[in-house]
Amino acid sequence: MNEAVDRERFEQSLMRIGRKLQSIGQLLDQAPAHITAKGFAADDAVTGGRPVVIDLDEMRELFDPASPRCVGAVLAEYHALLLRERQQKP
Repeated sequence: MNEAVDRERFEQSLMRIGRKLQSIGQLLDQAPAHITAKGFAADDAVTGGRPVVIDLDEMRELFDPASPRCVGAVLAEYHALLLRERQQKP
C-alpha cells in the first residue's frame, strides 16, 4: 500500500475517533440527564425513554495502549508515516 493511501486511512480513522469524542463531549455538556453508560442503572424518569447509551468498552478501546484502535497508537503510526514522507522529499 502506498503512503498516500496509508495517510488517508490514518486521517479517516483519526477523524472518526475525533467525531465520536466530540459528540460524546457535546452530549455530556448539553444534555447529561439524557445519557447513560452501558451496564449502569438508569431511570427512564430521568433519562427519558430513549437515552444515549455510551459503551464504555468501546471508549476504553480508544485509550487502552494494548488496543489497535488506541488513539495514541494511531497518532504515533500516523506521525511516523508523516516523518517518512518528509524525509523522502528532496
